[in-house]
Amino acid sequence: MKKHRYSLSIHISSLFLALTTLIGIVLIMVSYQHSQQLLLGSAKAVSQENSRKLQSEFQRSTAPIFSALDFMANSSFVHNNQPIYEEARWLSSLRMTFERNPHLVALYFGANNGDFTMIRPLFTESARKRFKAPENASLFVNQTKTDGTNDVYFLDDEFHEVGFHKSLDNQFDPRVRPWYKSAEIDGQIRITEPYFFFFLKTYGITLSRTSIDGTHVIGADFTLDSLSQHLSTLNTTDNAKLVIFDSQFHLLAQHNTDLALTDDAKTVEDKLAKSVFASVAGRISSQTLYETPNYADEDWSVTLTPIELSEHVQLRLAEANLQKELLKDLISMRNKQISIAIGLLLISYVLVWFISQRLARPLVHLVELTDNIARFDFKKTRYPKTMIRELGDLTQSIQLMEHTLTDLLRLLRETASNHEFDVLAKTIARQSYMITKAETIQLYTYDPQQQAFSLITNHAIIPFKVELNQLIADTPWLMSELRSGNTLHLHRDDNLLRKYRQQIYNSDLYFFPLLNRDRQLVGLLNLGYERAISQSQLDKHAFLRELLSFAEIAKDNIDKMQQQKDMLNAFVELIASSIDTKSPYTGGHCQRVPELAKMLANAAVEDKQYFVNFSMNKEQWEELTLAAWLHDCGKITTPEYVIDKATKLETIYDRIHEVRMRFELLKSEAEVEYWREMAKGGNQEALKQTLTERHQQLDDDFAFIAQCNLGSEAMSEQAVVRLKAIANQQWKRTIDDRLGISWIEAASYGEAQSLPVMEPLLADKPSHQVHWAKGEHRYQYGDEFTLKPGKVRFNRGELYNLSVRYGTLTEEERFIINDHIMQTIMMLKKLPYPKHLEHVPEIAGNHHERLDGTGYPRGLNEQQLSLPARMMAIADVFEALTSSDRPYKKAKRLSEAMDIMTKMAISGHLDPKLYLLFLEQEIYLEYASRFLRPDQCDNVEKFDHVHQIKSYLKSQF
Repeated sequence: MKKHRYSLSIHISSLFLALTTLIGIVLIMVSYQHSQQLLLGSAKAVSQENSRKLQSEFQRSTAPIFSALDFMANSSFVHNNQPIYEEARWLSSLRMTFERNPHLVALYFGANNGDFTMIRPLFTESARKRFKAPENASLFVNQTKTDGTNDVYFLDDEFHEVGFHKSLDNQFDPRVRPWYKSAEIDGQIRITEPYFFFFLKTYGITLSRTSIDGTHVIGADFTLDSLSQHLSTLNTTDNAKLVIFDSQFHLLAQHNTDLALTDDAKTVEDKLAKSVFASVAGRISSQTLYETPNYADEDWSVTLTPIELSEHVQLRLAEANLQKELLKDLISMRNKQISIAIGLLLISYVLVWFISQRLARPLVHLVELTDNIARFDFKKTRYPKTMIRELGDLTQSIQLMEHTLTDLLRLLRETASNHEFDVLAKTIARQSYMITKAETIQLYTYDPQQQAFSLITNHAIIPFKVELNQLIADTPWLMSELRSGNTLHLHRDDNLLRKYRQQIYNSDLYFFPLLNRDRQLVGLLNLGYERAISQSQLDKHAFLRELLSFAEIAKDNIDKMQQQKDMLNAFVELIASSIDTKSPYTGGHCQRVPELAKMLANAAVEDKQYFVNFSMNKEQWEELTLAAWLHDCGKITTPEYVIDKATKLETIYDRIHEVRMRFELLKSEAEVEYWREMAKGGNQEALKQTLTERHQQLDDDFAFIAQCNLGSEAMSEQAVVRLKAIANQQWKRTIDDRLGISWIEAASYGEAQSLPVMEPLLADKPSHQVHWAKGEHRYQYGDEFTLKPGKVRFNRGELYNLSVRYGTLTEEERFIINDHIMQTIMMLKKLPYPKHLEHVPEIAGNHHERLDGTGYPRGLNEQQLSLPARMMAIADVFEALTSSDRPYKKAKRLSEAMDIMTKMAISGHLDPKLYLLFLEQEIYLEYASRFLRPDQCDNVEKFDHVHQIKSYLKSQF
């Protein structure tokens, strides 16, 4: 699976974004959690504060009641036995207390004997209707006794009796009421648990205390409506819900809930179980309780806080608020924080992106440069500067690596391209100086036979005048160390250099040995420093050692390649020499043609008129030389008796002798016939005349045949007719011609003839025909050649050979002679050439081609022939014409050869421009001075030949 990679700027920006986002989220979460904790604390604090407010409100509302109770407990009002309506002053005070405390619904006192007096305000129409009071009644006074007396008085604003009701059905005994029982003699005001006021249909409490003498208990009924009304002022949010419970969780007051004070206890309990207060309902704790229930798909904060009305009486305030409303400010603050954080994050991200781009730019550039290194595209580019120390160190290291690799690869290329150690030595010396900056650099080669070093290159600012061989001879252990491959360090003050101190101008000398693959010493590099070597220079020695290891390999390769080339050249010359020595008449041809080809090639390279763009490098010279030496290598397959065939009947020997013997036999037969006729008594003179004429005829016929055998002149038609007439003469063979021959030769004789047999004087027998081996000529000669073999390999028929019109060769033999060039091509094509020698077959195999396309063996034209191949053609023709060792012709004089070559140049045989260069540069004279006999070197009309060639060239345009 491909691993995706991203730029450094993206990594830095992403990392910054991730870290800042993480930090922001953590901070916001911490802030939010802290806000939640603050919310919890705040909710508890608010609830407690509301509890204190309700408690304060209760204390504020009940404070006058406390004063009224204390006042009544210390007054004589409760002890008088007079009708209460007669106590106008006291009633006025009580009415003022009722007016100022609307939630005070009754003041009463009970005696120890069970008497009870209650005073109620009738300030509202509903209050008067409840007690069926007169319309102008303002106070309700009820006095009861344990004997059943129940007196009810209605007083107006002036405390006049406006109504009275009396009955004897009283069953109320104050002494059994909780408020009476809870009163203690200590005079402290006690508060009862809230309970339901039946007449008022509301919850309230009773406050009571004993009188100063302990005979009465004074009480006051106080409704909790003030707390209910005060609840609406305590809501912190619009949807806040508040409920006040007593210690038994009876509903006393509520705000913004679906609870109702008129609900019975069961209904209240069911509603609480389904309300937001379900989690705190029924729980008793002296501390504030806090819950966060989810109600109606909303998160709520619910608190339950005790309200201390007295030491023994507690109420409970339950408060529920939507968290989102409580946290509205916090959420708003959080959103602002997030918005600000995102804004700052974006700004920071842009800044970080910009900064990271600036930081990554050197890295990007560095990556591009290292990619160039990976592609081996070394440019020695100036590397980017950076303020980051680590990146700067990396840049410097990569720059040093690239420059080192550049120098190393350049050296390797130069080393690999050098095929001569002299050139390589200069490269090594120059590179050694570039690496070390040493003032003295000398490279020596070692000859193991002479056991001496030879200076091959000297790259020295400060000369080294000590004879190295003498130094090593004086200190034998140096040679031992060098042979072991150890680098030697010599200081000017060392004892072994004491005698040479006046000749040494270097402070330090280093000898680096060069060893071949067989660990044999082949050379030495002398490195000298004017001053004491620095550490940086010393560090470069490891690189120099690696450099020299390549030089060792290169020298070893060069030596081996040179040895192989020398062996190849010697082998090629050996083949050429063997071809020349194969025939005593062609000796030197394969050796002289390369010299002539080199002369012509040098002239073409230096020419600035006809061959301006022609040049030859070392490899091309090597290619031309090799092709010239091998241009006739195919002749190794050509029978020498064909190459050297001087007469028409010559094979391995000249068969003219067989014909002569036949003539001798005929002459002998003529003499036998003469004597036979003489024995019969014939005319001696006539017989003698006949014999003489017969001998003379045979001598003339044989002389004619001998002249035809030479082939020095063209055969006329009359000569051929005479030759056939002579051939018709017969001689008698009495011996089997199969005797003493090989089975191969016998196979070509056919059926045996009965002896004696008469045979023609010149015969063309079937046995004279040597056939091709089965499929030989079809397989050996492909379609690329225009020369095609005949039906037989050789036809040695005597009449057939003597009838050759021109020269001594038959068509079959001429094919065999020409076949050498095809054999040359096929032989050379089978060799595995290096790239720079791949044209050897083409150069060597095309020297018998003509520019007009009528040459052989492939009929190539001017466009298909390379310039070196044309040079070979001129060299081959000129050498053949001037050669003095041909058996079938005499050597041409220089002027004769030049006449023939000029005709060939203007007839489409030879390249006229090359031949013109051959003339103008007088290459023929240089060749003649080296290879021709003096009698061949006659005068050549050079300008006539040049004029003919130039006229021909002008006519072509």
